[in-house]
Amino acid sequence: MPTVLDLELISGANPVADFNTTSKIDAGIVLPNQTIIKYSSNQAWFVTIRTNVAEFSGGTVGSPMPVSVIKYRLNSAGGSYTPLSVVEQPLIATSSSKSVRGTGTDGVDFFIDPGYIYAPAQDYTIQIIYTISNL
Repeated sequence: MPTVLDLELISGANPVADFNTTSKIDAGIVLPNQTIIKYSSNQAWFVTIRTNVAEFSGGTVGSPMPVSVIKYRLNSAGGSYTPLSVVEQPLIATSSSKSVRGTGTDGVDFFIDPGYIYAPAQDYTIQIIYTISNL
């Protein structure tokens, strides 16, 4: 039997937050269950989340917006949000406390709150990377 370690983004691979009103800039935007991930594994596993760069592209030169303005949490776990980073961070389980074999789906909630610190831009973009591993 082959090893199965599979992670699929079922929906929300390209989340969009439109800060088109003052109230959204004031309070930030919550995107519940924005990205739905499906996992399948016949061995113990965990999932991490990270970005590939520390700052968004698309902003004004000299006023870069850090990826930490995006915070995430696993929807089923609730609780507080964790700022995104270029450093891999646990999303589901950890390398020292892995999930058991099986399949399932879960959602990722995002809270995006740049406030008034960063210059306006037509499009800020960032890549979010999800990794499933058994190591």
